[in-house]
Amino acid sequence: MFKLITKNDTPNLLLIAAVLGICATGFLDMINYLQHIILDKPLTRYEFIGRWVLYMTDGIFSHQSIKTSPPRSGELILGWVGHYAIGIGFALLMLLFTGTKWILRPSFLPAFVVGFVTCSVPFFIMYPGMGYGMLGLSTPNPTMLQFKVLVSHVVFSVGLYVTGKILNRGIDKSVTK
Repeated sequence: MFKLITKNDTPNLLLIAAVLGICATGFLDMINYLQHIILDKPLTRYEFIGRWVLYMTDGIFSHQSIKTSPPRSGELILGWVGHYAIGIGFALLMLLFTGTKWILRPSFLPAFVVGFVTCSVPFFIMYPGMGYGMLGLSTPNPTMLQFKVLVSHVVFSVGLYVTGKILNRGIDKSVTK
């Protein structure tokens, strides 16, 4: 049985955020892989995220095209680790606004709001930095890219919510009163 002590219990907050973020991101990856198999949609290329981050260590924050920037050692693993770290960060963001009380009564709305609001990260930070332009407008099919982000973040929201419901079952609620 998992014990949730208070809403200000930082170790438990971080543990809950880690479990929520990892599971929701894993759920997103499973859905993306199913879309790849069933609908022949391309998989996300996490090495480009890792490459972008690695170039930042050299002070290079934007690229004409991250795809044509020379590859860097460790970019794929960094991209995957970053992908899951971002998921944990988004889960933590939700818990910082809701407190750990959300895990006592998981509801979809906070998860959805976080999923929707965090679309701004790829739209306004990652895509411009990787050479895709604001909102991906410099790509051949920006509408497809924007739709993919929106769907992915909603799927992540569903993953947060479902994981919250599952975690809720394992919490000793007697220690929270």
